[in-house]
Amino acid sequence: MKSVAIALFVSVLSVASSSLAARGYYLYEANFNHMGKSYLDRLESMPTDQLSSLSPEKRNICIQRYKGILEDGVLDIRIALGYFDWTTGSNVYADGRSFGVSPSMDIGAFYAIKSLLLSSCEGRVRLCGFSQDPKNNYRFLKTVQIQGNKYTARVEVQFASATEYLSQNLGDYREQQRQRTQYMDNYFAHALQEADAVFYFGHSRNGGGPDFAPPIFIPGRNKVNYDGYYEVQRPGLKKMLAALNASDKKTAVLGLMSCASRDHFLRKVRAAAPQTGVITSMDVLNVDEVYTAMLGGIDALLRGQCQQSFYQQLRMTSNNQKYITMDGMFE
Repeated sequence: MKSVAIALFVSVLSVASSSLAARGYYLYEANFNHMGKSYLDRLESMPTDQLSSLSPEKRNICIQRYKGILEDGVLDIRIALGYFDWTTGSNVYADGRSFGVSPSMDIGAFYAIKSLLLSSCEGRVRLCGFSQDPKNNYRFLKTVQIQGNKYTARVEVQFASATEYLSQNLGDYREQQRQRTQYMDNYFAHALQEADAVFYFGHSRNGGGPDFAPPIFIPGRNKVNYDGYYEVQRPGLKKMLAALNASDKKTAVLGLMSCASRDHFLRKVRAAAPQTGVITSMDVLNVDEVYTAMLGGIDALLRGQCQQSFYQQLRMTSNNQKYITMDGMFE
């Protein structure tokens, strides 16, 4: 996702006040909170599908989509937050502090998603009312009713950056960052083979993602090396396809919540996992578009939404209607 698309945050940084920073909030956390809550407000009045109201054909398609997902009694959703740097070419300042060049957004996104999951429910929204798993600080649990039956919903969220500061992740925290990147590579690969639904939220790296490592720059410049590295090596795509090809069991739903992910990844992902429903974007987007579409998709799964309603939950804003799509989900 290129830096100009992330200019959205300049207009809403006031949400992240100095008082929030004093309480230990992360950079961008309040922004993600604000965007998430605003989108969930749109979902409060969204009806939840009743199978009895669908045509026999649509009802059967929906039942078949969720059959494999729910047969073990658990809806297993995993969110992998990529190394989500904001590379602007200059220092980033907020709340009177300098975060240097390319600060990371994924830590703030994690805490915002956690807050949304633990929040009380309003209206018909299901992405709420979770409890933190006492055995895992990154996993959240609740009971949901889908198609007339009760299931355990389990949502796990992991992030890739060791700190918010690129200079630290390449300096004093280099080893911690290396370990974090390796952990996230493994987490994402296992999720693709084990989870019912997987959402990646981060950079496409012009086809070189999904990516859980600090950016590779053009030598001597604060500019991401797309031409000489990501577009040539495509390290993240190779790892994702290797994980999908290494297992007979593949995730039923894959959300690639990053810029132009349809063009970058869809064809090869569908070839490796033809039974997987894939949610993608169709352009270089603002952060809020892929972020809110991800939240809408997770909420749709927690409700057991069928084709039309699921698609609508991804596209509750005008920009999401233009740029967010899905393939192989209910066809």
